[in-house]
Amino acid sequence: MAITMSKEVLIRIPQELYSRIKEVSAQEYKSMSAFIRETIKERVDEILSAQDMADIQATRKEFKSRKTVTWRSVKCG
Repeated sequence: MAITMSKEVLIRIPQELYSRIKEVSAQEYKSMSAFIRETIKERVDEILSAQDMADIQATRKEFKSRKTVTWRSVKCG
């Protein structure tokens, strides 16, 4: 199964962090993009529990089937 990379994120980081990422990714024989992608995935997996992921999937399914409420219709205050 091939994974299609279709989204891009442009971020600005300090030069020191960029240099460190470049150094570490070279030590692990990975591209900087692959290193950053794997690091983000690991962090997200640590933070979100299985229940959280199930909730996210259910919400995405509802959104795709148009069962959600638009944010503009929600009254604040």
